[in-house]
Amino acid sequence: MGTPSFGSFQLTTVAKLPNVTVAFPGEHWSDGKAATVIVPGTLVIPTASAGKRYWTVAASGALDPRACIALRPISVPDRNPGSEYNPQLTPNDIMNLPLAPGSYVHTYRSGAFHLTLIEADSSYAPGDLLGWDPAGSPVAGKPTPGAWKKVNGNPSYAFAEVTDWRPLTNDNTQGILTVHSLRVQG
Repeated sequence: MGTPSFGSFQLTTVAKLPNVTVAFPGEHWSDGKAATVIVPGTLVIPTASAGKRYWTVAASGALDPRACIALRPISVPDRNPGSEYNPQLTPNDIMNLPLAPGSYVHTYRSGAFHLTLIEADSSYAPGDLLGWDPAGSPVAGKPTPGAWKKVNGNPSYAFAEVTDWRPLTNDNTQGILTVHSLRVQG
């Protein structure tokens, strides 16, 4: 395989990378709002209020079959000096901004994803099952609490399967974890 090489701008942390990006979209919707503060990249479940769909962060334990990964519906920076993002933020900063209660949430029920909101672990490997822990400790620089982590001992806790692990060259406990959901587009 050979020694990994990098250019002049070596990635030394995933702190400023998006918590989640979509590698391949499956079933996704943006027809509900946040019931509580939701950090993009977390696992959410639906709830209802006044006949409307809302989303809240999923609890740990067995996976609710309605669970989805939450993302921001819009991630493009606003160059307007009167921007709500004052001071102006980078696209990655905007993608990671917590969704305030009442904000629309873009939820992905299935698909493939690149995750960086993960528990620090050097042993991720293809085939590992991944679940959400709302009390988990993510890698340094990511919002806490809450992280994706291996749940190989109990598949009923799993939302996704690891397909690729790209650790950083300077810290093999953080990197980009590529996963695909265990369910197919419904």
